[in-house]
Amino acid sequence: MLCPVAVALAGGTPGDCAQDAPADWMATGDALAAQVRPRDCAEVEQTPPDFSWPDVARDARYELTLTYPDGRKKTLAAPQNYLNWNEVLPPGKYSWQVKYGTRESRARKFVVSESSQPFLVRDMKQLAAALATKPHPRGLPDEATLKKMARERDAGLAKLLREVDGKTRTPLPQEPNGPNAGSNDSNVFDEAKRTLNSLQAYVLTKNDKYYADALRRVQNMASWNPAGRTAFTEQRMDRSARFMTFVLALGYDWLHPRLDAATKSQLQAVLTARMGQMQNELVGERSRIAARPRDSHGIQTSIMLGAMLPLVAGDIAEADAWMARTLPLALNLISPWAGEEGGFANGSAYSVWGMGDTLLYFYVLRWASGIDAAQKPWVRNWGRYMAYFDPPGSPVRLFGDGHEQPMLDEHRARYGKGYAGFAPSPLAQWWASRLSGEDASRAEFLLSPLSSEKKVSLPQGTPNSLYLPSIGWVAMHSSLADENRSSVYFKSSPPPFGAFNHSHADQNGFVINAGGKRLAIESGYYDAYKSPHWLKWLHQTRSKNAITFDGGQGQLFYEQGEKMAYGGVTRFVARPEYDIVSGDATGAYGGAVTAALRTLVYLRSDVVVVYDKLASGTPRRWEWNIHALNRMEGGDKAIRIRNGGQSLCADLLAGPPAAFSQTSEWTEAPRKGEEQWHGKWTSEPLPAAQFIVLLRIGCKDVNTEVTSGAGGWKLTVGHKRIAISESGEASVQ
Repeated sequence: MLCPVAVALAGGTPGDCAQDAPADWMATGDALAAQVRPRDCAEVEQTPPDFSWPDVARDARYELTLTYPDGRKKTLAAPQNYLNWNEVLPPGKYSWQVKYGTRESRARKFVVSESSQPFLVRDMKQLAAALATKPHPRGLPDEATLKKMARERDAGLAKLLREVDGKTRTPLPQEPNGPNAGSNDSNVFDEAKRTLNSLQAYVLTKNDKYYADALRRVQNMASWNPAGRTAFTEQRMDRSARFMTFVLALGYDWLHPRLDAATKSQLQAVLTARMGQMQNELVGERSRIAARPRDSHGIQTSIMLGAMLPLVAGDIAEADAWMARTLPLALNLISPWAGEEGGFANGSAYSVWGMGDTLLYFYVLRWASGIDAAQKPWVRNWGRYMAYFDPPGSPVRLFGDGHEQPMLDEHRARYGKGYAGFAPSPLAQWWASRLSGEDASRAEFLLSPLSSEKKVSLPQGTPNSLYLPSIGWVAMHSSLADENRSSVYFKSSPPPFGAFNHSHADQNGFVINAGGKRLAIESGYYDAYKSPHWLKWLHQTRSKNAITFDGGQGQLFYEQGEKMAYGGVTRFVARPEYDIVSGDATGAYGGAVTAALRTLVYLRSDVVVVYDKLASGTPRRWEWNIHALNRMEGGDKAIRIRNGGQSLCADLLAGPPAAFSQTSEWTEAPRKGEEQWHGKWTSEPLPAAQFIVLLRIGCKDVNTEVTSGAGGWKLTVGHKRIAISESGEASVQ
């Protein structure tokens, strides 16, 4: 049974918190429902915090009562299953309850500390009134800043202008039509990008030829039928349709001072129709995104729509009402894939793409409305997450779809530098300043708030490890500052994340890189979402450095049976010379096992001890899996992985008799991708088993001694002594 890490509330006890409290009506059976935020006994980073809870019925109406530190109470009606409180809360201890009909939730606690930063969602009526008097263009910085951008990013601007110049005389694409139009949305997306390029060229140079090209492209896309094959509601067109709509909104705003009345009227009509489709689909009278926020396309669309509406407020009759419903929701959700600490449960590859897709919307929202999403805790902390889980020199992304794709090197450099300008922090600027290879002509970089291109030093005293509780990820580095570092990553995700969407059935799994090379890898290729390889290999536990049994049986993931299953980090200890992390993945196996506990002890900088404690009501052939890019050397007691001058040796120090085997075959082959190797130690059928495996990064010889007794295990590894109790808890001396 999962034992979550206890978070003690100042002045309280762990028994006051959610894991020990009785369930109430918020304990829904819908695994995809909105989270309860703030989590019970949390110390929040934002004041007021974002409030949300499961939407238990389509007709439910809610009231939220907040109890202040002095005992005073205040009640507000909620628009749905979320609420943006209407005042900054001073430091202190608070509790909150939500009433649904005659049913009232139990009280949940949170603390606002001295370090909690204010973020108050502006009154939408006041914002709409202010925007109605604001001239166009609204979604741009001032002229002096635009000139400085053009001057300081001259290489990127020159590349952009060459790109636009090469297409100013090309024929414009016709409106996609026919039975296959909706399945080829890349053509729509590409034309929207060409239009955005021309718009950028114009606002950064004020050259008439770029105005003319931007105008012809905007007018051409505006002529396409909003109810036709490019509609947002058309199958598989949501990403391209929303981006096209956003570019049309930018065209309306950025070109507005020179547009004639007929063109303004045309664009207003088209934007009303297209934004209305998005509004009705996502928000409407009862927002499906509020009820089920973990929708990777839907959350992006809601943020995009929230950023577009200030551009047309006062010009389109419906805009004010839409903004009042959409923008507060987008700011409340901001990212449903983690808590305030800035992680991304859907994997770091999709984290890069998600932030990249959102950056331009964040820029425009700040310029148009003054609302600064960089002050939201998740946005502020995203740079820390990336610095630890995708540090400079990292050869691959982590724990999710797309982790292996080479295009991400350019993407993370472009998006990372844009982000560091938008939400600067010493750690984010260190990380971004050491990335390279970005396309400097793209809007996420070219229009990002100005920041230094010089390399920045890692802030002094920065720890070499990080644990993110909400997603259950741990990063442990030999030296974060060193691009030739060794890195050990561990994942065991608690509710509500588990294995869903782009994340995999890899609870208690680990990854090891060293010297910029992959050693103990996540295997497989993201050849397509829900492809045969995706379903039968990439998302399966057998493809990870994790425990399976009886021929590769592993953990549940949502897309295989629509059942959620979770892990959880139960303990994390960080010290200068070592780190310890323990995880419980028992629940992830859907009842097939009664214990699946794993502890990693990382002895800086090149030794990892992995301890597993496994049990089942049925005897199992337990499988200890490890994967590599190249064929592994060795046999039943020790193996060696080599890759590009780096190596990793794995020694089976203790455990049941087990045979090592490896193969390069897949349960379902990917559409493309190089050969990979899949190794495992397999035991005879046993109701319970314990494994201790020593992983030596660099394969240096280390003196080891292992003994077992009534109290657990005693290990000597080099000059360190490690004790592992019967419960699996480790200590180092």
